[in-house]
Amino acid sequence: MKKLLAATLALLALGFSAFALEKNIADNEKVEKVAGISSVENTKGTKLYVVGDSTLSSFADPYFYPRYGYGTKLQDYLNAKKIQVINLAMSGRSSKSFTTEVNYQTLCKNIKKGDYLIIGFGHNDEKAEEDRYTDPTGSKETEGSFKNSLYVNYVKLAQDKGATPILCTPIVRRSEERKYTGSMIHQTADSNGFKGGDYSKAVMELAKETGVACVDLTSITKARYESMTAEETSKFHAWQTFKPNSVDNTHLNIYGASVVAYDVINEVAKQNKKFAKLVNKNAPAPTIALLVQNPDYVMPTYEGFSPKDKSYFFKKVPEPWFGTAFGDCGGDSKISTPSFNGIVPTDNGFVMNSGSADGSLVSGKISGSIDGMCVCFQQIPHDKDFTLTATANVKYLKADNQASFGLIVRDDIYICKNDKSINSDYVAVGALDTTKDGWTSAFQRLDTKLNKVANASEKKPAAGTKVVLSITKTGNSYSVKYGKNPAQTIKADLNAVDADYVYAGLFTARCATVEFTDVKLEVK
Repeated sequence: MKKLLAATLALLALGFSAFALEKNIADNEKVEKVAGISSVENTKGTKLYVVGDSTLSSFADPYFYPRYGYGTKLQDYLNAKKIQVINLAMSGRSSKSFTTEVNYQTLCKNIKKGDYLIIGFGHNDEKAEEDRYTDPTGSKETEGSFKNSLYVNYVKLAQDKGATPILCTPIVRRSEERKYTGSMIHQTADSNGFKGGDYSKAVMELAKETGVACVDLTSITKARYESMTAEETSKFHAWQTFKPNSVDNTHLNIYGASVVAYDVINEVAKQNKKFAKLVNKNAPAPTIALLVQNPDYVMPTYEGFSPKDKSYFFKKVPEPWFGTAFGDCGGDSKISTPSFNGIVPTDNGFVMNSGSADGSLVSGKISGSIDGMCVCFQQIPHDKDFTLTATANVKYLKADNQASFGLIVRDDIYICKNDKSINSDYVAVGALDTTKDGWTSAFQRLDTKLNKVANASEKKPAAGTKVVLSITKTGNSYSVKYGKNPAQTIKADLNAVDADYVYAGLFTARCATVEFTDVKLEVK
């Protein structure tokens, strides 16, 4: 009898161990496709423009507790007759990448004398990616630095227009263990040629250097979270499902966004007497009564797999193997397009791809909270033991912490279903997080959480890498091996969704092209 799968939409993002928070939540702070705002209907009167990342932006989530950026709740604590909030913040953007968006052009064209500009970047400036990274160590005159990006693109822009800029340090990333150090408070280490540093400190220094108001949200949220239990702090954050452990440790919910917005308005009012006159004195402080379940939240049922459900898109895959792509794949069209998700049988295995072999196309991901993957699998009774082995010949693997390949055993399987709610249990051996020195060769999703099991001691995989992978199931114990690394044992029931079967096979995710040869599945 199949059990009910309780899950809902999850776009990002990273409850975890301290490492998993640092690794997976950050990975989930991705660039989301957002409709740009090309104009402002009425530019008359005083405006409060808001620029920043997903911690300030608006969303349309069917999460149990949807994501809300604090920029969406600022108007609640301001006098609407005196000032209007124009929220231009965009998910996944850094202070650098935001300048390429139509929203930035809208800001440049419309901000005027007497307006205000809240500037809230940092989460994505930390990313070791050319398109988003800014250096936290440079001065405001140093091209490529965080200070320079904030100053030239936002502070100076506002000042030149006669508007008032307001800098905000980024909110903390929530820690299940209440350990607020490192990237939880935006203090990063050097990574792959990208300098680390203290992003919040850079914001505060810039504010002091330029005489600009600054709200230190890093310190405010850190102090608040350290004074509360993990259960209490989870109530400030988005939940993907009704389960508390589906909490999104980066993004706020409506209550959390309201609390932070209230902090911002009150802190700015203390520093700017003119702004203080724009505050709604009658607005009550936010309470947890704001936190209500999303009425659109859906709990889908799991139908189970039957060979008759074989996908047309992967019809060339010979039985007893079956092909599929599912999860957060970026849309239905990507699932049905071989350049995004493909499985081609060979004499002794399969060539599989997620995304293109030149890195220009991507589909799926392995992230802290959700997955999207292409899988070639067999259905095996849950009570049967087995060994799955294959040699992975890497043709292309994009330098992206959400790109992955390897062997996998899953609790459940879905046939060509683009569904961002899928984050059920599995055990995997393969490559993940390969832009970092301590990249991962074995990992597990358990009760929605992605857990790193082992760091690889071998060289990072790239085009030309050839590695033998294996998974052996003995009861509820899985022995996984990546190349010459020592075997790792992972405990997993894998029966929370499908009590009758497990699904063992090969997978790719996001942007990986791999030829799997010598593929053998021996069921005992």
